[in-house]
Amino acid sequence: MSIDEQLEIIQKQYNHLAGRLHQSEKLKNVAKIDEIGDVIRTARKNQGLTRKKLCDLCGISYTTLNKIETGSVSVRLDIVINVTNSLGLNLWIG
Repeated sequence: MSIDEQLEIIQKQYNHLAGRLHQSEKLKNVAKIDEIGDVIRTARKNQGLTRKKLCDLCGISYTTLNKIETGSVSVRLDIVINVTNSLGLNLWIG
């Protein structure tokens, strides 16, 4: 095997590992689904929003948001997407 062939193999391996490192960096702040209420509450507070204001922004009831933030209810995915979008958060399922 020539030096050029070996360098090409090394470059491919490097690119693969660099891609995996980049992916792991993106996922370091990922929260589990059972933590979504905490994530939403923290983001809301960091943005200086009251529950009422966030409810107005995303069009859900105060009661629903309260239940989401306290983790006391199962919520439809479209509602969670609406709330996370209103807060500028990314929702990744996988």
